[in-house]
Amino acid sequence: MRTTPSVPLKPVALPTEHGGWGFTLEPLLLALLLSPGLHTLGLFLLGLFGFLARHPLKLAYQDLRRGKRYPRTELALRVGGIYLGFALLGLLLTALTAKGPFLYPLALAFPLGAYMAYMDAQNRSRDLFPEIAAALFMAAFAPAGVLAGGLPGEVALGSFLALALRDVAALYYARTQVLRARGQSPKVYPALLALGGSALLALFLSRQGLLPLPTLLALLLLAFFGGFTLFLPPVPARVVGWTQMGFGLLIVLATALGYTLQGLPTALLGVPALHRVLGLPLVFLAFPMGFYLLFRREVPRLARALLGLYDLNALLGLVYLALVGRLSPHPLLALLGVGLLHLLLKRPYPWPGLGFLLLGMLLLWH
Repeated sequence: MRTTPSVPLKPVALPTEHGGWGFTLEPLLLALLLSPGLHTLGLFLLGLFGFLARHPLKLAYQDLRRGKRYPRTELALRVGGIYLGFALLGLLLTALTAKGPFLYPLALAFPLGAYMAYMDAQNRSRDLFPEIAAALFMAAFAPAGVLAGGLPGEVALGSFLALALRDVAALYYARTQVLRARGQSPKVYPALLALGGSALLALFLSRQGLLPLPTLLALLLLAFFGGFTLFLPPVPARVVGWTQMGFGLLIVLATALGYTLQGLPTALLGVPALHRVLGLPLVFLAFPMGFYLLFRREVPRLARALLGLYDLNALLGLVYLALVGRLSPHPLLALLGVGLLHLLLKRPYPWPGLGFLLLGMLLLWH
Protein backbone atom coordinates (compact mmCIF):
# COMPACT_ATOMS: atom_id res chain seq x y z
CA MET A 1 0.00 0.00 0.00
CA ARG A 2 1.30 3.45 -0.94
CA THR A 3 1.09 5.98 1.89
CA THR A 4 1.38 9.71 1.96
CA PRO A 5 4.92 10.45 3.17
CA SER A 6 3.81 13.04 5.69
CA VAL A 7 1.25 10.76 7.34
CA PRO A 8 2.44 7.71 9.35
CA LEU A 9 0.39 4.60 8.76
CA LYS A 10 0.19 3.13 12.27
CA PRO A 11 -1.86 5.91 13.99
CA VAL A 12 -4.38 5.71 11.17
CA ALA A 13 -4.52 1.94 10.67
CA LEU A 14 -4.58 0.72 14.29
CA PRO A 15 -7.02 1.72 17.05
CA THR A 16 -5.58 3.50 20.07
CA GLU A 17 -7.62 1.69 22.73
CA HIS A 18 -6.15 -1.61 23.86
CA GLY A 19 -9.13 -3.05 25.73
CA GLY A 20 -11.13 -3.41 22.53
CA TRP A 21 -8.77 -6.09 21.24
CA GLY A 22 -9.77 -8.52 23.98
CA PHE A 23 -13.51 -7.94 23.59
CA THR A 24 -13.10 -8.41 19.81
CA LEU A 25 -10.87 -11.49 19.73
CA GLU A 26 -12.44 -13.48 22.59
CA PRO A 27 -15.79 -14.24 20.89
CA LEU A 28 -14.04 -14.90 17.57
CA LEU A 29 -11.66 -17.33 19.26
CA LEU A 30 -14.52 -19.02 21.09
CA ALA A 31 -16.41 -19.47 17.82
CA LEU A 32 -13.32 -21.01 16.20
CA LEU A 33 -12.86 -23.40 19.12
CA LEU A 34 -16.48 -24.49 19.37
CA SER A 35 -17.12 -24.84 15.65
CA PRO A 36 -13.89 -24.86 13.62
CA GLY A 37 -14.23 -24.49 9.87
CA LEU A 38 -14.43 -22.04 6.99
CA HIS A 39 -17.68 -20.61 8.36
CA THR A 40 -15.99 -19.41 11.56
CA LEU A 41 -12.88 -18.34 9.68
CA GLY A 42 -15.14 -16.05 7.68
CA LEU A 43 -16.68 -14.66 10.86
CA PHE A 44 -13.18 -14.13 12.23
CA LEU A 45 -12.33 -12.00 9.20
CA LEU A 46 -15.63 -10.14 9.45
CA GLY A 47 -15.25 -9.36 13.15
CA LEU A 48 -11.55 -8.53 13.13
CA PHE A 49 -11.49 -6.30 10.05
CA GLY A 50 -14.80 -4.72 10.99
CA PHE A 51 -13.22 -3.74 14.29
CA LEU A 52 -10.11 -2.43 12.55
CA ALA A 53 -12.15 -0.44 10.02
CA ARG A 54 -13.88 1.58 12.72
CA HIS A 55 -10.83 3.67 13.60
CA PRO A 56 -9.73 4.92 10.15
CA LEU A 57 -13.33 5.49 9.04
CA LYS A 58 -13.96 7.51 12.20
CA LEU A 59 -10.94 9.70 11.43
CA ALA A 60 -12.15 10.22 7.87
CA TYR A 61 -15.67 11.02 9.07
CA GLN A 62 -14.40 13.62 11.53
CA ASP A 63 -12.34 15.33 8.82
CA LEU A 64 -15.12 15.32 6.24
CA ARG A 65 -17.66 16.59 8.77
CA ARG A 66 -15.48 19.68 9.16
CA GLY A 67 -15.46 20.10 5.40
CA LYS A 68 -11.72 19.32 5.20
CA ARG A 69 -9.69 16.74 3.27
CA TYR A 70 -6.24 16.30 4.75
CA PRO A 71 -3.60 13.79 3.61
CA ARG A 72 -4.68 11.81 6.66
CA THR A 73 -8.25 11.75 5.32
CA GLU A 74 -7.23 10.10 2.07
CA LEU A 75 -5.09 7.54 3.86
CA ALA A 76 -7.88 6.77 6.35
CA LEU A 77 -10.37 6.23 3.52
CA ARG A 78 -8.01 3.86 1.71
CA VAL A 79 -7.14 1.88 4.83
CA GLY A 80 -10.78 1.73 5.95
CA GLY A 81 -11.82 0.59 2.48
CA ILE A 82 -9.26 -2.23 2.50
CA TYR A 83 -10.42 -3.34 5.95
CA LEU A 84 -14.05 -3.31 4.82
CA GLY A 85 -13.10 -5.35 1.78
CA PHE A 86 -11.61 -8.08 3.97
CA ALA A 87 -14.64 -7.93 6.28
CA LEU A 88 -17.04 -8.39 3.34
CA LEU A 89 -14.88 -11.24 2.06
CA GLY A 90 -15.28 -12.92 5.47
CA LEU A 91 -19.05 -12.39 5.38
CA LEU A 92 -19.21 -13.94 1.92
CA LEU A 93 -17.12 -16.92 3.03
CA THR A 94 -19.42 -17.56 5.97
CA ALA A 95 -22.56 -17.13 3.87
CA LEU A 96 -21.30 -19.74 1.39
CA THR A 97 -20.22 -22.31 3.98
CA ALA A 98 -22.64 -21.83 6.92
CA LYS A 99 -24.89 -24.73 7.91
CA GLY A 100 -27.25 -22.67 10.04
CA PRO A 101 -28.81 -19.20 10.56
CA PHE A 102 -25.65 -17.35 11.64
CA LEU A 103 -27.15 -13.92 11.00
CA TYR A 104 -29.76 -14.19 13.78
CA PRO A 105 -27.43 -13.32 16.71
CA LEU A 106 -25.79 -10.50 14.73
CA ALA A 107 -29.19 -9.07 13.77
CA LEU A 108 -30.40 -9.18 17.38
CA ALA A 109 -27.22 -7.42 18.53
CA PHE A 110 -27.28 -4.86 15.70
CA PRO A 111 -28.98 -2.11 17.80
CA LEU A 112 -26.09 -2.34 20.29
CA GLY A 113 -23.59 -1.92 17.46
CA ALA A 114 -25.54 1.02 16.04
CA TYR A 115 -25.65 2.70 19.46
CA MET A 116 -21.91 2.21 19.83
CA ALA A 117 -21.28 3.66 16.35
CA TYR A 118 -23.43 6.71 17.16
CA MET A 119 -21.62 7.34 20.46
CA ASP A 120 -18.29 6.80 18.72
CA ALA A 121 -19.15 9.52 16.23
CA GLN A 122 -19.83 11.81 19.21
CA ASN A 123 -16.41 10.95 20.69
CA ARG A 124 -18.10 9.21 23.62
CA SER A 125 -17.14 5.62 22.83
CA ARG A 126 -15.17 5.30 26.07
CA ASP A 127 -18.18 5.99 28.27
CA LEU A 128 -19.29 2.96 30.26
CA PHE A 129 -22.53 2.09 28.45
CA PRO A 130 -21.15 2.45 24.91
CA GLU A 131 -18.27 0.16 25.93
CA ILE A 132 -20.74 -2.39 27.31
CA ALA A 133 -22.81 -2.16 24.12
CA ALA A 134 -19.73 -2.69 21.96
CA ALA A 135 -18.60 -5.69 24.02
CA LEU A 136 -22.04 -7.33 23.88
CA PHE A 137 -22.30 -6.70 20.15
CA MET A 138 -18.96 -8.42 19.57
CA ALA A 139 -20.01 -11.26 21.91
CA ALA A 140 -22.76 -12.09 19.40
CA PHE A 141 -20.09 -13.40 17.02
CA ALA A 142 -19.64 -16.47 19.24
CA PRO A 143 -23.24 -17.73 18.87
CA ALA A 144 -23.14 -16.71 15.20
CA GLY A 145 -20.21 -19.09 14.70
CA VAL A 146 -21.92 -21.84 16.67
CA LEU A 147 -25.10 -21.59 14.58
CA ALA A 148 -23.07 -21.35 11.36
CA GLY A 149 -21.61 -24.74 12.23
CA GLY A 150 -25.06 -26.26 12.65
CA LEU A 151 -24.69 -26.73 16.41
CA PRO A 152 -27.64 -26.58 18.86
CA GLY A 153 -29.14 -23.27 19.92
CA GLU A 154 -28.42 -24.07 23.58
CA VAL A 155 -24.68 -24.04 22.84
CA ALA A 156 -25.05 -20.74 20.97
CA LEU A 157 -26.91 -19.17 23.88
CA GLY A 158 -24.40 -20.51 26.40
CA SER A 159 -21.45 -19.11 24.45
CA PHE A 160 -23.05 -15.66 24.41
CA LEU A 161 -24.02 -15.72 28.09
CA ALA A 162 -20.50 -16.74 29.16
CA LEU A 163 -18.96 -13.76 27.35
CA ALA A 164 -21.72 -11.32 28.31
CA LEU A 165 -21.35 -12.04 32.04
CA ARG A 166 -17.60 -11.68 31.80
CA ASP A 167 -17.77 -8.48 29.71
CA VAL A 168 -20.09 -6.56 32.01
CA ALA A 169 -18.21 -7.57 35.17
CA ALA A 170 -14.82 -6.86 33.58
CA LEU A 171 -15.79 -3.40 32.31
CA TYR A 172 -17.08 -2.23 35.68
CA TYR A 173 -14.05 -3.69 37.42
CA ALA A 174 -11.43 -2.40 34.97
CA ARG A 175 -12.91 1.11 34.92
CA THR A 176 -12.81 1.28 38.71
CA GLN A 177 -9.24 -0.03 38.88
CA VAL A 178 -7.96 2.35 36.19
CA LEU A 179 -9.48 5.33 38.02
CA ARG A 180 -7.83 4.16 41.24
CA ALA A 181 -4.51 3.81 39.40
CA ARG A 182 -4.84 7.46 38.32
CA GLY A 183 -5.11 8.58 41.92
CA GLN A 184 -8.88 9.03 42.01
CA SER A 185 -11.29 7.59 44.56
CA PRO A 186 -14.21 6.05 42.65
CA LYS A 187 -17.02 4.17 44.37
CA VAL A 188 -16.23 0.46 44.36
CA TYR A 189 -19.73 -0.89 45.01
CA PRO A 190 -20.84 -0.81 41.32
CA ALA A 191 -17.87 -3.02 40.42
CA LEU A 192 -18.57 -5.31 43.39
CA LEU A 193 -22.23 -5.58 42.38
CA ALA A 194 -21.26 -6.37 38.79
CA LEU A 195 -18.77 -9.04 39.86
CA GLY A 196 -21.12 -10.59 42.40
CA GLY A 197 -24.09 -10.38 40.06
CA SER A 198 -22.22 -12.12 37.27
CA ALA A 199 -21.22 -14.94 39.64
CA LEU A 200 -24.77 -15.40 40.93
CA LEU A 201 -26.26 -15.33 37.44
CA ALA A 202 -23.64 -17.82 36.29
CA LEU A 203 -24.60 -20.13 39.16
CA PHE A 204 -28.28 -19.89 38.25
CA LEU A 205 -27.65 -20.42 34.53
CA SER A 206 -25.38 -23.37 35.23
CA ARG A 207 -28.08 -25.03 37.33
CA GLN A 208 -30.47 -24.52 34.41
CA GLY A 209 -28.02 -26.23 32.06
CA LEU A 210 -27.26 -23.06 30.09
CA LEU A 211 -23.62 -22.72 31.16
CA PRO A 212 -20.97 -25.46 31.44
CA LEU A 213 -19.48 -26.08 34.86
CA PRO A 214 -15.93 -24.91 33.89
CA THR A 215 -17.40 -21.55 32.78
CA LEU A 216 -19.11 -21.18 36.14
CA LEU A 217 -15.85 -21.90 37.95
CA ALA A 218 -13.96 -19.37 35.81
CA LEU A 219 -16.57 -16.65 36.45
CA LEU A 220 -16.51 -17.41 40.19
CA LEU A 221 -12.73 -17.04 40.12
CA LEU A 222 -13.05 -13.73 38.28
CA ALA A 223 -15.55 -12.46 40.87
CA PHE A 224 -13.38 -13.55 43.80
CA PHE A 225 -10.19 -12.11 42.32
CA GLY A 226 -11.86 -8.85 41.36
CA GLY A 227 -13.61 -8.35 44.68
CA PHE A 228 -10.39 -9.09 46.58
CA THR A 229 -8.15 -6.76 44.55
CA LEU A 230 -10.58 -3.86 44.80
CA PHE A 231 -9.54 -3.55 48.44
CA LEU A 232 -5.81 -3.78 47.72
CA PRO A 233 -3.59 -0.84 46.68
CA PRO A 234 -4.12 0.09 43.01
CA VAL A 235 -1.87 -1.35 40.33
CA PRO A 236 -0.83 0.27 37.01
CA ALA A 237 -3.46 0.38 34.28
CA ARG A 238 -1.43 -1.93 32.02
CA VAL A 239 -1.47 -4.61 34.74
CA VAL A 240 -5.26 -4.31 34.93
CA GLY A 241 -5.46 -4.65 31.15
CA TRP A 242 -3.24 -7.71 30.91
CA THR A 243 -5.02 -9.35 33.85
CA GLN A 244 -8.41 -8.87 32.23
CA MET A 245 -7.16 -10.24 28.92
CA GLY A 246 -5.95 -13.29 30.83
CA PHE A 247 -9.35 -13.76 32.43
CA GLY A 248 -11.00 -13.34 29.04
CA LEU A 249 -8.87 -16.13 27.62
CA LEU A 250 -9.68 -18.24 30.67
CA ILE A 251 -13.44 -17.80 30.10
CA VAL A 252 -13.03 -18.74 26.44
CA LEU A 253 -11.01 -21.88 27.19
CA ALA A 254 -13.25 -22.89 30.10
CA THR A 255 -16.36 -22.59 27.94
CA ALA A 256 -14.81 -24.54 25.07
CA LEU A 257 -13.57 -27.17 27.55
CA GLY A 258 -17.01 -27.46 29.13
CA TYR A 259 -18.72 -28.18 25.83
CA THR A 260 -15.91 -30.56 24.83
CA LEU A 261 -16.48 -32.58 27.99
CA GLN A 262 -20.18 -32.64 27.10
CA GLY A 263 -19.30 -34.43 23.86
CA LEU A 264 -19.09 -31.55 21.40
CA PRO A 265 -16.34 -32.13 18.77
CA THR A 266 -14.53 -28.85 19.38
CA ALA A 267 -11.06 -27.79 18.30
CA LEU A 268 -9.78 -28.60 21.79
CA LEU A 269 -9.71 -32.27 20.80
CA GLY A 270 -6.53 -31.42 18.90
CA VAL A 271 -4.81 -30.00 21.99
CA PRO A 272 -2.95 -33.20 23.02
CA ALA A 273 -1.31 -33.50 19.58
CA LEU A 274 -0.46 -29.80 19.48
CA HIS A 275 0.96 -30.00 22.99
CA ARG A 276 3.28 -32.81 21.97
CA VAL A 277 4.35 -31.18 18.69
CA LEU A 278 5.11 -27.86 20.36
CA GLY A 279 6.63 -29.36 23.49
CA LEU A 280 9.43 -31.37 21.90
CA PRO A 281 11.33 -28.46 20.30
CA LEU A 282 10.71 -26.29 23.37
CA VAL A 283 12.54 -28.85 25.53
CA PHE A 284 15.70 -28.50 23.49
CA LEU A 285 15.44 -24.73 22.91
CA ALA A 286 15.66 -24.10 26.66
CA PHE A 287 19.28 -25.25 26.88
CA PRO A 288 20.87 -23.09 24.14
CA MET A 289 18.92 -20.07 25.38
CA GLY A 290 20.09 -20.75 28.93
CA PHE A 291 23.76 -20.98 27.94
CA TYR A 292 23.40 -17.92 25.72
CA LEU A 293 22.05 -15.86 28.63
CA LEU A 294 24.94 -17.00 30.84
CA PHE A 295 27.23 -15.05 28.50
CA ARG A 296 24.94 -12.03 28.14
CA ARG A 297 23.82 -9.74 30.94
CA GLU A 298 20.70 -8.37 29.19
CA VAL A 299 17.65 -10.47 28.39
CA PRO A 300 16.86 -10.06 24.65
CA ARG A 301 13.38 -9.87 23.20
CA LEU A 302 13.86 -13.31 21.68
CA ALA A 303 14.03 -14.80 25.17
CA ARG A 304 10.77 -13.10 26.18
CA ALA A 305 9.10 -14.27 22.97
CA LEU A 306 10.28 -17.80 23.72
CA LEU A 307 8.82 -17.47 27.20
CA GLY A 308 5.44 -16.77 25.58
CA LEU A 309 5.67 -20.13 23.76
CA TYR A 310 6.41 -21.88 27.06
CA ASP A 311 3.37 -20.15 28.58
CA LEU A 312 1.24 -21.37 25.68
CA ASN A 313 2.53 -24.92 25.97
CA ALA A 314 1.93 -24.98 29.72
CA LEU A 315 -1.63 -23.79 29.12
CA LEU A 316 -2.12 -26.51 26.51
CA GLY A 317 -0.83 -29.01 29.06
CA LEU A 318 -3.44 -27.95 31.59
CA VAL A 319 -6.20 -28.24 28.98
CA TYR A 320 -4.87 -31.70 28.10
CA LEU A 321 -4.96 -32.60 31.79
CA ALA A 322 -8.60 -31.53 32.00
CA LEU A 323 -9.51 -33.48 28.86
CA VAL A 324 -8.02 -36.78 30.02
CA GLY A 325 -9.67 -36.38 33.40
CA ARG A 326 -6.87 -37.76 35.54
CA LEU A 327 -4.08 -36.17 37.55
CA SER A 328 -0.64 -36.38 35.94
CA PRO A 329 2.60 -34.80 37.19
CA HIS A 330 3.91 -34.01 33.70
CA PRO A 331 1.92 -30.82 32.91
CA LEU A 332 2.34 -29.72 36.53
CA LEU A 333 6.14 -29.99 36.26
CA ALA A 334 6.07 -27.93 33.06
CA LEU A 335 3.87 -25.33 34.78
CA LEU A 336 6.26 -25.23 37.75
CA GLY A 337 9.22 -24.67 35.42
CA VAL A 338 7.48 -21.88 33.53
CA GLY A 339 6.48 -20.18 36.79
CA LEU A 340 10.06 -20.31 38.06
CA LEU A 341 11.32 -18.92 34.75
CA HIS A 342 8.97 -15.95 35.05
CA LEU A 343 10.40 -15.19 38.48
CA LEU A 344 14.04 -15.66 37.50
CA LEU A 345 13.78 -13.50 34.36
CA LYS A 346 13.11 -10.56 36.67
CA ARG A 347 16.30 -11.23 38.64
CA PRO A 348 19.76 -9.94 37.70
CA TYR A 349 22.44 -11.95 35.90
CA PRO A 350 22.97 -14.95 35.96
CA TRP A 351 19.46 -15.97 37.09
CA PRO A 352 17.69 -15.66 33.68
CA GLY A 353 20.13 -18.13 32.11
CA LEU A 354 19.86 -20.49 35.07
CA GLY A 355 16.07 -20.24 34.81
CA PHE A 356 16.06 -21.50 31.22
CA LEU A 357 18.44 -24.33 32.12
CA LEU A 358 16.26 -25.32 35.08
CA LEU A 359 13.18 -25.24 32.87
CA GLY A 360 14.91 -27.45 30.31
CA MET A 361 15.82 -30.03 32.95
CA LEU A 362 12.27 -30.08 34.33
CA LEU A 363 10.88 -30.53 30.81
CA LEU A 364 13.32 -33.36 30.12
CA TRP A 365 12.33 -35.00 33.38
CA HIS A 366 8.62 -34.78 32.62
